[in-house]
Amino acid sequence: MVVATALLVVLSRTAAENLFTRRNETPTMPLHRSHADMVSALIIVLTALAGAAVWSHLPAEIAIHFSASGTPDNHVSKPVGVALLPALMVGTLLILKGAFRYDPPDTPRVAATITVATIAFMGAIHGLVLAWNLGYPVPFDLALVGSLVWAVFVIGYAVRAEYVHG
Repeated sequence: MVVATALLVVLSRTAAENLFTRRNETPTMPLHRSHADMVSALIIVLTALAGAAVWSHLPAEIAIHFSASGTPDNHVSKPVGVALLPALMVGTLLILKGAFRYDPPDTPRVAATITVATIAFMGAIHGLVLAWNLGYPVPFDLALVGSLVWAVFVIGYAVRAEYVHG
C-alpha cells in the first residue's frame, strides 16, 4: 500500500513539478509521464508484489546485505526487508527524473534507458535477496559479476550515445 501510494506521487505531475521546480526557474526538460516512467512504475509494483507474495514464507529477520563470499552480514525485520528496496526504487526514480530534468542528455532516449535499466537492476537485486531468504541457492559471485557487466553496459551505452553518436 505504501509503495502504491508512493508511485502515485511519483507519477503525479503536480507533485513532481513542486518537488523539482525551483522558484523563478524554468526547467530545461519537460516533466511528463513517459513510457519509461510507466515501465519503471510497473517494475516497482511487481517488485513490491513479489515481496508480498512470498511474505508468509520469509523468516522474521531478512538478510539484506552479503559479503563477497555470500555470507549475510546485515539483517532487518521482515517488513523492512520486504519494503526497503521498493521504497528505494521510488526514491531512485524521483532522483533520476529530477536529474534528467535539469541536466537532460542530448539524446532523450538515454534518460529513458538509464532509468528503466536502473530500476530493473534494483528489482533483480530484490529478487535475489528474496530468493536467498527463501532458501534458494543464490550464486553471489555471479551476481557480482553480473552487476559489474550491467554497470559497464549502461555506462558504455550512455557514453556512446552522448559523446560518440551525439
